[in-house]
Amino acid sequence: MNLLHSPPSRAAIVALAAAALAYAGALFVLQREPGFSVVEPLFLFAMLGVVFPLLAWLCTLKRDAASAPLPERHQLPRVLVYLAVFALAILGWGFTAINTTFPDEPLQSIVQVVVKLVTMVVLPAWLFLGFRLDARATLSSRRLLLVFVVMSLAYLAMQAVFGRGLITLHELSPAASTLAWAIPLCWLWQTLEAGLCEEVLFRRVLQEKIALASGSQVAAVAWASLLFGLAHAPGLWLRGGHLMEGVAHATPAWAIAYSIVMVAPAGIAFGVLWARTRSLWLIVPLHGMVDLLPQLAPFIRAWTGA
Repeated sequence: MNLLHSPPSRAAIVALAAAALAYAGALFVLQREPGFSVVEPLFLFAMLGVVFPLLAWLCTLKRDAASAPLPERHQLPRVLVYLAVFALAILGWGFTAINTTFPDEPLQSIVQVVVKLVTMVVLPAWLFLGFRLDARATLSSRRLLLVFVVMSLAYLAMQAVFGRGLITLHELSPAASTLAWAIPLCWLWQTLEAGLCEEVLFRRVLQEKIALASGSQVAAVAWASLLFGLAHAPGLWLRGGHLMEGVAHATPAWAIAYSIVMVAPAGIAFGVLWARTRSLWLIVPLHGMVDLLPQLAPFIRAWTGA
Protein backbone atom coordinates (compact mmCIF):
# COMPACT_ATOMS: atom_id res chain seq x y z
CA MET A 1 0.00 0.00 0.00
CA ASN A 2 1.45 3.37 -1.03
CA LEU A 3 1.47 5.96 1.73
CA LEU A 4 -0.93 8.83 0.97
CA HIS A 5 -1.78 7.32 -2.43
CA SER A 6 -4.71 5.18 -1.28
CA PRO A 7 -7.88 5.90 0.69
CA PRO A 8 -7.27 5.38 4.42
CA SER A 9 -8.11 1.90 5.61
CA ARG A 10 -9.93 1.11 8.84
CA ALA A 11 -6.57 0.33 10.48
CA ALA A 12 -5.27 3.74 9.40
CA ILE A 13 -8.34 5.58 10.72
CA VAL A 14 -8.11 3.79 14.08
CA ALA A 15 -4.40 4.52 14.37
CA LEU A 16 -4.78 8.21 13.48
CA ALA A 17 -7.71 8.60 15.89
CA ALA A 18 -5.77 6.91 18.70
CA ALA A 19 -2.73 9.10 18.05
CA ALA A 20 -4.87 12.26 18.02
CA LEU A 21 -6.58 11.31 21.29
CA ALA A 22 -3.24 10.46 22.89
CA TYR A 23 -1.81 13.81 21.79
CA ALA A 24 -4.81 15.77 23.05
CA GLY A 25 -4.75 13.94 26.38
CA ALA A 26 -1.00 14.51 26.73
CA LEU A 27 -1.44 18.24 26.06
CA PHE A 28 -4.12 18.36 28.74
CA VAL A 29 -1.75 16.77 31.27
CA LEU A 30 1.13 19.11 30.39
CA GLN A 31 -0.91 22.30 30.47
CA ARG A 32 -1.49 21.70 34.18
CA GLU A 33 2.24 22.26 34.80
CA PRO A 34 3.11 25.76 36.10
CA GLY A 35 4.38 27.99 33.32
CA PHE A 36 3.56 25.54 30.53
CA SER A 37 2.63 27.08 27.18
CA VAL A 38 1.05 25.23 24.27
CA VAL A 39 2.89 27.45 21.77
CA GLU A 40 6.10 25.40 21.68
CA PRO A 41 4.49 21.93 21.37
CA LEU A 42 2.00 23.12 18.75
CA PHE A 43 4.79 24.76 16.75
CA LEU A 44 6.87 21.58 17.09
CA PHE A 45 3.96 19.47 15.87
CA ALA A 46 3.32 21.82 12.96
CA MET A 47 6.93 21.52 11.83
CA LEU A 48 7.78 17.91 12.66
CA GLY A 49 4.30 16.45 12.34
CA VAL A 50 3.09 18.30 9.26
CA VAL A 51 5.70 20.32 7.33
CA PHE A 52 8.54 17.81 7.35
CA PRO A 53 6.37 14.73 6.66
CA LEU A 54 4.83 16.64 3.73
CA LEU A 55 8.30 17.56 2.48
CA ALA A 56 9.36 13.91 2.82
CA TRP A 57 6.35 12.84 0.78
CA LEU A 58 7.00 15.45 -1.91
CA CYS A 59 10.66 14.44 -2.15
CA THR A 60 9.71 10.81 -2.75
CA LEU A 61 7.10 11.27 -5.46
CA LYS A 62 7.58 9.21 -8.65
CA ARG A 63 9.38 6.35 -7.00
CA ASP A 64 11.59 4.08 -9.09
CA ALA A 65 10.16 0.75 -7.92
CA ALA A 66 7.02 -0.63 -6.35
CA SER A 67 6.90 -0.70 -2.58
CA ALA A 68 6.95 -4.45 -2.04
CA PRO A 69 7.89 -5.63 1.46
CA LEU A 70 10.13 -8.61 1.87
CA PRO A 71 8.34 -11.82 2.85
CA GLU A 72 8.62 -12.03 6.63
CA ARG A 73 6.40 -12.66 9.66
CA HIS A 74 5.18 -9.62 11.52
CA GLN A 75 5.93 -11.06 15.02
CA LEU A 76 4.30 -7.89 16.38
CA PRO A 77 3.44 -9.14 19.91
CA ARG A 78 7.04 -10.23 20.47
CA VAL A 79 8.33 -6.93 19.10
CA LEU A 80 6.09 -4.94 21.45
CA VAL A 81 7.20 -6.99 24.46
CA TYR A 82 10.83 -6.46 23.50
CA LEU A 83 10.25 -2.71 23.11
CA ALA A 84 8.61 -2.45 26.55
CA VAL A 85 11.44 -4.35 28.23
CA PHE A 86 14.03 -2.30 26.35
CA ALA A 87 12.42 1.02 27.31
CA LEU A 88 12.32 0.15 31.01
CA ALA A 89 15.50 -1.90 31.40
CA ILE A 90 17.81 0.07 29.09
CA LEU A 91 16.48 3.60 28.49
CA GLY A 92 15.31 3.81 32.09
CA TRP A 93 17.35 1.85 34.63
CA GLY A 94 20.18 0.75 32.35
CA PHE A 95 21.41 4.18 31.33
CA THR A 96 20.95 5.41 34.88
CA ALA A 97 23.34 2.68 36.02
CA ILE A 98 25.76 3.47 33.18
CA ASN A 99 25.81 7.18 34.02
CA THR A 100 26.48 6.36 37.68
CA THR A 101 29.15 3.76 36.98
CA PHE A 102 30.92 5.72 34.24
CA PRO A 103 30.51 9.40 35.15
CA ASP A 104 33.41 10.66 33.02
CA GLU A 105 33.35 11.44 29.32
CA PRO A 106 34.05 10.18 26.73
CA LEU A 107 33.94 6.76 28.42
CA GLN A 108 30.29 7.21 29.38
CA SER A 109 29.31 7.91 25.76
CA ILE A 110 31.31 4.95 24.49
CA VAL A 111 29.64 2.55 26.92
CA GLN A 112 26.23 3.96 26.03
CA VAL A 113 26.72 3.49 22.30
CA VAL A 114 27.92 -0.09 22.79
CA VAL A 115 24.82 -0.89 24.85
CA LYS A 116 22.61 0.79 22.24
CA LEU A 117 24.17 -1.14 19.38
CA VAL A 118 23.63 -4.43 21.19
CA THR A 119 20.07 -3.78 22.32
CA MET A 120 18.76 -1.69 19.42
CA VAL A 121 20.54 -3.25 16.44
CA VAL A 122 22.14 -6.62 17.08
CA LEU A 123 19.46 -8.25 19.26
CA PRO A 124 16.43 -6.97 17.25
CA ALA A 125 18.12 -7.91 13.98
CA TRP A 126 18.78 -11.41 15.32
CA LEU A 127 15.41 -11.97 16.98
CA PHE A 128 13.10 -10.47 14.35
CA LEU A 129 14.99 -10.10 11.07
CA GLY A 130 17.43 -12.96 10.89
CA PHE A 131 20.11 -10.27 10.48
CA ARG A 132 18.46 -9.20 7.21
CA LEU A 133 18.31 -5.40 7.32
CA ASP A 134 17.71 -4.79 3.62
CA ALA A 135 14.13 -4.01 2.62
CA ARG A 136 14.14 -3.35 -1.14
CA ALA A 137 14.63 0.39 -1.50
CA THR A 138 12.15 2.03 -3.87
CA LEU A 139 14.45 4.85 -5.03
CA SER A 140 17.72 4.80 -6.95
CA SER A 141 20.95 5.81 -5.20
CA ARG A 142 20.89 9.17 -6.99
CA ARG A 143 17.34 9.88 -5.85
CA LEU A 144 18.15 8.84 -2.29
CA LEU A 145 21.08 11.24 -2.27
CA LEU A 146 18.84 14.05 -3.49
CA VAL A 147 16.28 13.34 -0.76
CA PHE A 148 19.07 13.24 1.82
CA VAL A 149 20.40 16.64 0.73
CA VAL A 150 16.98 18.32 0.62
CA MET A 151 15.83 16.94 3.97
CA SER A 152 19.19 17.64 5.63
CA LEU A 153 19.17 21.27 4.53
CA ALA A 154 15.59 21.68 5.74
CA TYR A 155 16.35 20.22 9.18
CA LEU A 156 19.56 22.22 9.55
CA ALA A 157 17.76 25.44 8.59
CA MET A 158 15.00 24.82 11.14
CA GLN A 159 17.49 24.07 13.92
CA ALA A 160 19.70 27.04 13.02
CA VAL A 161 16.71 29.39 13.30
CA PHE A 162 14.67 27.84 16.11
CA GLY A 163 17.01 25.49 17.98
CA ARG A 164 19.60 26.12 20.68
CA GLY A 165 22.43 24.21 19.04
CA LEU A 166 24.17 27.26 17.55
CA ILE A 167 23.64 29.20 20.79
CA THR A 168 25.37 26.56 22.92
CA LEU A 169 28.10 26.26 20.30
CA HIS A 170 28.65 30.02 20.42
CA GLU A 171 28.85 29.89 24.22
CA LEU A 172 31.50 27.17 23.96
CA SER A 173 33.45 29.19 21.32
CA PRO A 174 35.50 26.30 19.88
CA ALA A 175 38.45 27.07 17.63
CA ALA A 176 38.09 26.67 13.87
CA SER A 177 40.58 23.80 14.00
CA THR A 178 38.34 22.03 16.53
CA LEU A 179 35.27 22.50 14.38
CA ALA A 180 37.14 21.09 11.38
CA TRP A 181 37.32 17.65 12.98
CA ALA A 182 34.37 17.88 15.36
CA ILE A 183 31.67 18.53 12.74
CA PRO A 184 32.31 15.43 10.57
CA LEU A 185 33.08 13.20 13.56
CA CYS A 186 29.99 14.36 15.44
CA TRP A 187 27.86 13.59 12.39
CA LEU A 188 29.40 10.12 12.11
CA TRP A 189 28.90 9.55 15.84
CA GLN A 190 25.27 10.61 15.72
CA THR A 191 24.73 8.51 12.60
CA LEU A 192 25.94 5.49 14.56
CA GLU A 193 24.60 6.28 18.04
CA ALA A 194 21.21 7.74 17.12
CA GLY A 195 20.68 7.03 13.43
CA LEU A 196 21.57 3.36 13.16
CA CYS A 197 20.24 2.38 16.58
CA GLU A 198 16.91 4.19 16.48
CA GLU A 199 16.09 3.63 12.82
CA VAL A 200 16.78 -0.10 12.91
CA LEU A 201 14.66 -0.63 16.02
CA PHE A 202 11.84 1.84 15.41
CA ARG A 203 11.58 1.89 11.63
CA ARG A 204 13.03 -1.33 10.21
CA VAL A 205 11.71 -3.54 12.99
CA LEU A 206 8.78 -1.84 14.75
CA GLN A 207 7.20 0.14 11.91
CA GLU A 208 7.75 -2.63 9.39
CA LYS A 209 6.17 -5.22 11.65
CA ILE A 210 3.17 -2.96 12.31
CA ALA A 211 2.75 -2.43 8.57
CA LEU A 212 2.82 -6.18 7.97
CA ALA A 213 0.33 -6.83 10.76
CA SER A 214 -2.09 -4.02 9.88
CA GLY A 215 -1.72 -3.89 6.11
CA SER A 216 -1.49 -0.11 6.33
CA GLN A 217 1.58 2.08 6.02
CA VAL A 218 -0.37 5.04 7.43
CA ALA A 219 -1.27 3.04 10.53
CA ALA A 220 2.34 1.88 10.82
CA VAL A 221 3.68 5.44 10.74
CA ALA A 222 1.13 6.61 13.34
CA TRP A 223 1.64 3.74 15.79
CA ALA A 224 5.42 3.62 15.37
CA SER A 225 5.77 7.37 15.95
CA LEU A 226 3.60 7.17 19.07
CA LEU A 227 5.57 4.20 20.44
CA PHE A 228 8.84 5.94 19.51
CA GLY A 229 7.84 8.76 21.82
CA LEU A 230 6.53 6.53 24.60
CA ALA A 231 9.76 4.52 24.65
CA HIS A 232 11.52 7.67 25.89
CA ALA A 233 9.18 8.09 28.88
CA PRO A 234 11.12 5.83 31.31
CA GLY A 235 14.31 7.78 30.61
CA LEU A 236 12.60 11.12 31.16
CA TRP A 237 11.22 9.92 34.47
CA LEU A 238 14.13 7.89 35.84
CA ARG A 239 17.19 9.73 34.47
CA GLY A 240 16.33 13.28 35.44
CA GLY A 241 15.30 14.47 31.99
CA HIS A 242 12.55 16.48 33.65
CA LEU A 243 15.11 18.79 35.26
CA MET A 244 16.32 19.99 31.85
CA GLU A 245 12.71 20.87 31.03
CA GLY A 246 12.24 22.93 34.17
CA VAL A 247 10.04 20.38 35.95
CA ALA A 248 11.03 19.97 39.59
CA HIS A 249 9.17 16.75 40.35
CA ALA A 250 8.51 14.39 37.46
CA THR A 251 5.74 11.84 37.57
CA PRO A 252 5.08 8.90 35.23
CA ALA A 253 2.07 10.81 33.86
CA TRP A 254 4.24 13.82 33.05
CA ALA A 255 6.92 11.66 31.40
CA ILE A 256 4.36 9.86 29.23
CA ALA A 257 2.64 13.11 28.25
CA TYR A 258 5.91 14.86 27.47
CA SER A 259 7.16 11.94 25.36
CA ILE A 260 3.95 11.99 23.30
CA VAL A 261 3.86 15.74 22.76
CA MET A 262 7.56 16.60 22.42
CA VAL A 263 9.24 13.40 21.21
CA ALA A 264 6.72 11.42 19.14
CA PRO A 265 6.33 14.05 16.35
CA ALA A 266 10.03 13.68 15.51
CA GLY A 267 9.35 10.14 14.28
CA ILE A 268 6.63 11.04 11.77
CA ALA A 269 8.80 12.33 8.92
CA PHE A 270 11.22 9.43 9.33
CA GLY A 271 8.26 7.06 9.30
CA VAL A 272 7.07 8.58 6.02
CA LEU A 273 10.56 8.32 4.53
CA TRP A 274 10.85 4.69 5.56
CA ALA A 275 7.40 3.80 4.22
CA ARG A 276 8.14 5.44 0.87
CA THR A 277 11.81 4.56 0.34
CA ARG A 278 12.45 1.53 2.58
CA SER A 279 16.08 2.61 2.75
CA LEU A 280 18.21 2.60 5.88
CA TRP A 281 20.95 4.12 3.71
CA LEU A 282 18.79 7.26 3.63
CA ILE A 283 17.24 7.55 7.07
CA VAL A 284 20.26 6.49 9.16
CA PRO A 285 22.69 9.24 8.00
CA LEU A 286 19.80 11.72 7.81
CA HIS A 287 19.05 11.04 11.48
CA GLY A 288 22.70 11.76 12.22
CA MET A 289 22.41 15.06 10.36
CA VAL A 290 19.27 16.00 12.32
CA ASP A 291 21.13 15.53 15.61
CA LEU A 292 24.31 17.29 14.45
CA LEU A 293 23.64 20.87 15.58
CA PRO A 294 21.98 20.00 18.92
CA GLN A 295 24.76 17.58 19.83
CA LEU A 296 27.82 19.35 18.44
CA ALA A 297 28.69 21.36 21.55
CA PRO A 298 28.15 18.39 23.94
CA PHE A 299 30.26 16.25 21.59
CA ILE A 300 33.14 18.74 21.70
CA ARG A 301 32.92 18.94 25.49
CA ALA A 302 32.89 15.16 25.84
CA TRP A 303 35.90 14.56 23.63
CA THR A 304 38.05 17.57 24.56
CA GLY A 305 37.10 18.08 28.21
CA ALA A 306 36.16 21.68 27.44
